[in-house]
Amino acid sequence: SREEIDEIIKTKIGRKLVVLGACTGYDAHTVGIDAIMNMKGFAGDYGLERYQWFDARNLGAQVLNEELLKRAVEEKADAILVSKVVTQHNIHMRDMKDLMSRAKQMGLGDRMIFVAGGPRVTHPLALECGFDAGFGVGTKPSDVASYIVEEFLRRFQQERAGETHEKSQIAKTPRSRARLKK
Repeated sequence: SREEIDEIIKTKIGRKLVVLGACTGYDAHTVGIDAIMNMKGFAGDYGLERYQWFDARNLGAQVLNEELLKRAVEEKADAILVSKVVTQHNIHMRDMKDLMSRAKQMGLGDRMIFVAGGPRVTHPLALECGFDAGFGVGTKPSDVASYIVEEFLRRFQQERAGETHEKSQIAKTPRSRARLKK
């Protein structure tokens, strides 16, 4: 639940997690990113803006990859959510790969959690494009919130143990992973 996720962030992380969301490139379809980010949420599940321990910022549509990454650095983002709807000629894949290439060049690939979503986005497709996770149709804000917190804690524990972060190549979707437990 939202309350449980907030409590985990409060007690195990101790600060708000900064999450930026946007439709990138020339994609102007904001229904999905709005459903995940906006306070009212989707299907009775509140969006990330409603969580007390997320600082969620919806940048809207047609955000260029370089602008999104620039803002992510300026605002010290912990996670970036990208919504892709336009799929003609696989433009969504090219744009997603371009974002991750730029992020890697800037040294951000391991410093931030990258999540992609959209009607034609799958977890394996997101991994193929360099993202940490992918979510498709029917995803609720709490699914994304839970994943971000779980991944943040996993990386934090790896850093404390002196391990390096490697993207999970697990074929199942992040939503099928076990829910966060206190």
